[in-house]
Amino acid sequence: MPSRFHTIVFVPHSMRRTRQFRVSGRWLAAIATAAGLVLGVTSWVTVYQVRSAVQLRDLERIQQENADLRRANASFEASVSRLQQALTEAEDRTRDLAIVAGLEQIVGGEPQSRLSEAGAGGTFTSLTAPDSSDLSLLEARASLLGGRLDAVNSAFEERQLALRSTPMIWPVRGVINSGFGFRRDPITGQRAHHSGLDISADRGIPVLATADGIVIRAERMGNLGRAVYVLHRFGYETRYGHMAEILVEEGQEIRRGDILGRVGNSGRTTGYHLHYEVRLEGDARNPFEYLRSQG
Repeated sequence: MPSRFHTIVFVPHSMRRTRQFRVSGRWLAAIATAAGLVLGVTSWVTVYQVRSAVQLRDLERIQQENADLRRANASFEASVSRLQQALTEAEDRTRDLAIVAGLEQIVGGEPQSRLSEAGAGGTFTSLTAPDSSDLSLLEARASLLGGRLDAVNSAFEERQLALRSTPMIWPVRGVINSGFGFRRDPITGQRAHHSGLDISADRGIPVLATADGIVIRAERMGNLGRAVYVLHRFGYETRYGHMAEILVEEGQEIRRGDILGRVGNSGRTTGYHLHYEVRLEGDARNPFEYLRSQG
């Protein structure tokens, strides 16, 4: 039968006396059990602390990501708000430009009123992120605004082309000595219709094109002497007669202000002057209605 007691001997490294202890098996079992329990608890505590540290780091990371997302969301909301404000301002300016360009159909109408009601401005920042419908509305507004800007741009280009093609400046600096319409002919003394203006000026003064166009005739032409005909867009034509010298040729493109020739008295005339005509769709018009000061 095994012994119920055990002897534990402690042998020191020095020359001291050895020590012996006699313990029972129950005590040894109790001590082993206690040691195992302590070891288990220590291991569990260690594992728990490690897991807690990992979870704490994950929590801090998630909190940091949430803070970054909140900042990004706030920045996105501010950007959307600024975009809404910019779109509203652009829509207002487009409406103003459309009025100037004569595109009243862009200003009014049901689609415009719906956009005006849906528009947003000011410095208010929403507390919630814009949903897909808000972004879809912004896209729709931006697309519609782009189409309107294209229409306004085309209208302005058309207006600019019309302005450049309309006779609007004095062809020479001088004095009108014979107007448009019926007059007493300076040579025969009979009543006759005058299809333009006679502008007295010194010999050799440059004769300027009054609008953009193409020279269709540049030669000596009967009573008008040395003359230049310029064809413009939108049905306009201008004629310049009695010149001393022609400085352009047929087919040449010219701009308003380009020199066509110089004042003279060629043709049927009593002195130095420029005969100037404006025609619209072939009909002679009073040039004085088109003249503007060159400043």
